[in-house]
Amino acid sequence: MDENFKALDNEEPVLVEDDDKFLVEGTMFMCSQILRVMKRILYQHGDYTVKDKDKIERWFGEGVNCKSLKFGAKGWQKGKVRLRVSLEFCPDEPDVEETPISNQPEVSQPESPLDDIRRMINQETQENNQ
Repeated sequence: MDENFKALDNEEPVLVEDDDKFLVEGTMFMCSQILRVMKRILYQHGDYTVKDKDKIERWFGEGVNCKSLKFGAKGWQKGKVRLRVSLEFCPDEPDVEETPISNQPEVSQPESPLDDIRRMINQETQENNQ
């Protein structure tokens, strides 16, 4: 079931049951509110200086320079690392793709390209005989 969870956009609203309220006041909130609360918890955790708060912003923002020894890599790889807090959603029922209903009847392909020509000739012959 883990593969069915998808990250929600920061501005998507979420509504939870009253008993499941966590980190935010109400039962309905934007995903971005969770990120703000997580930052506030980090700020309040210790006696941070302005410099430390700038570090926290970089960790959650553009990221900080690092080296990573990734599995399968041949050595250390330079890059950036950042923290991301996301809410993920897994629908109880999978999305059903709706196919638009066309007003035009379904046309089957002719068995032979000559079938269309034969029909036209037969139709003209019938019209001329009438």
